[in-house]
Amino acid sequence: MITQVDRVIELQKLNEKKGIKKLHKVFSFTSGKGGTGKTVLALNLAYALSKQNKKVLLIDLDSNMSNVDIMLNYIAQKTIGDFYSSRSLLNELITEYEPNFHIIFGDSGKINYDQPKVELVKYFISQMEKIESKYDFIFLDTSAGANETLLNLLNASDYLLFVTNPEPTAVMDAYVMLKLLRHKSCKAEKLVIVNKINEKAEGEQTFNNLQTASGHFLNEELHYLGALPFSIDVNKSIIAQQVLVKKYPESKITRQIAALSKKIVEITQVANIHQLS
Repeated sequence: MITQVDRVIELQKLNEKKGIKKLHKVFSFTSGKGGTGKTVLALNLAYALSKQNKKVLLIDLDSNMSNVDIMLNYIAQKTIGDFYSSRSLLNELITEYEPNFHIIFGDSGKINYDQPKVELVKYFISQMEKIESKYDFIFLDTSAGANETLLNLLNASDYLLFVTNPEPTAVMDAYVMLKLLRHKSCKAEKLVIVNKINEKAEGEQTFNNLQTASGHFLNEELHYLGALPFSIDVNKSIIAQQVLVKKYPESKITRQIAALSKKIVEITQVANIHQLS
């Protein structure tokens, strides 16, 4: 029996054969380990872009330990879990947090939680492509760790944004993610942000260490997007359950996040010019 999921996947394959071009706008935030500040960065970059008159959708893909709702002190009526359990379509989960900033919230506290199967992940990707035209950017905040579900989601992205920090364990975990994605023949462009640095040279050295290992062992080129320092304002915003760049608009780290968001715009503009030319 052919299901709706099968039909959508077949349509997707047909479009690929026709050579239909799509704009580059899907960014997956990943780290390999928890505690790098990945979710804080995804949330604040998305918000910063929305204030540059870009329409942004942030999807919290953590199906059992989500954080975006907690960081915003928001009680979501529907979550990504409703999609994975076939209770809702993806577009029915969208919350308009602000006019240019929409969110699909993650889920938490499931006792009998199973990772979505491969076909369901493919269905998610096809559903995301249906709403893609409504946004300038789609940010996927992925869960920590590495599994087949996560790797398939990352493999479907236009850009992978690795959030790491100077700790050797964080750099190693980022490298392991790169290695696993290499086995998947992942073609997404790979960007790196080094978080929680003490000085500029520390961010550059951390990236160079990761790039050296990646280039030597994986023949994989990475692109350094930039670094962010440790800031007490980040902790204050998390405790206050407010967006950092909104609560502290004049903070140094807010200006640095805004600068990173402008780099993201430039990268996508160049990629889309090449794609459409």
